[in-house]
Amino acid sequence: MARAAGVSIAVVSYALNGRPGVSAATRERVLRVADEFGWRPSAAARSMRTGPRAIGLVFDRGAAGPVAQATGVLEFVISLQEVLATRNLALVLQLVDGPEAAVALYGEWWAERRFDVMVVTDVLLEDPRIDALRRLRAPAVVVGAGQGDVDLAAVTLDDAEAFGRVGRYLLELGHRHVALVSGPKELVRTRERLGALAGVLDAANGMLVHEATGGTAEEAAVATRRLLTGGRAPTAIVYDSDQMAVAALDVARRTGLAVPWDLSVVAGSDSALCRLATPSITTLPSAQRDLGTATGEAVLAVLDGDLRARRALQIGGLAVRGSTGPRSR
Repeated sequence: MARAAGVSIAVVSYALNGRPGVSAATRERVLRVADEFGWRPSAAARSMRTGPRAIGLVFDRGAAGPVAQATGVLEFVISLQEVLATRNLALVLQLVDGPEAAVALYGEWWAERRFDVMVVTDVLLEDPRIDALRRLRAPAVVVGAGQGDVDLAAVTLDDAEAFGRVGRYLLELGHRHVALVSGPKELVRTRERLGALAGVLDAANGMLVHEATGGTAEEAAVATRRLLTGGRAPTAIVYDSDQMAVAALDVARRTGLAVPWDLSVVAGSDSALCRLATPSITTLPSAQRDLGTATGEAVLAVLDGDLRARRALQIGGLAVRGSTGPRSR
């Protein structure tokens, strides 16, 4: 490029890296030649000088089942990447089988310094991934952390407050026998949602039945059929995700129940699926976009030196639709 532009190698370096000492005309000539040559800066060389400039995100296929299959996961990833792009940071996502595989991957990544910050989602009640990141002293942002994880940067979503509101809404409709069909019981968010609903119903002498699943629509359908055909059936069921709730509508129809007259259905996350279903499904709004943005902001705060950055989010108001109604039996 130096030969083609008629300048020295040092001038090419200065021009390409935006350093002073090169006239505007010369810089423009060098950049034009670089474009003609199809030249791009070496990522490996830049990483030696400036670091990896990338963020690592690992999904466990087991614990992340509900997240990977929920329609809002793309919103989370896109909004996270939009924030990271303001610093020219790349987001690298990898799927693994189990938390132990994630721990091993974190060890490899950090030993090679391949990523600036790790992002951890789908937090478990006893999470070996968080323990591993602490031991490695690797910068990390934990999404959905409990209040005890104060030694790491974290983004929290107040599931307890939101699901408490769902419980009070169902009580107002006269429902006293309610079920929760959730993702894996090992997840922090499952504990918070279950505790909130149980607390509200217990205070009103109601009853809550819990069915933990892998978070897929298929497993939700099986759990719903078990609830509706196994003796005293609940009059309202709350589901973790949009896909789980949509699957439940089909099960209710096949068992001869009419929604919402015989059974009320609530989803913990909104999407077009809920709005287009028949009947449309009462839901809490999806927080995935806001969660991705807050996670990105926490990552940037960690890069700026705040290793214990915190972001706390609330879930918006319940969207009441056709799948819920007063208790009729």
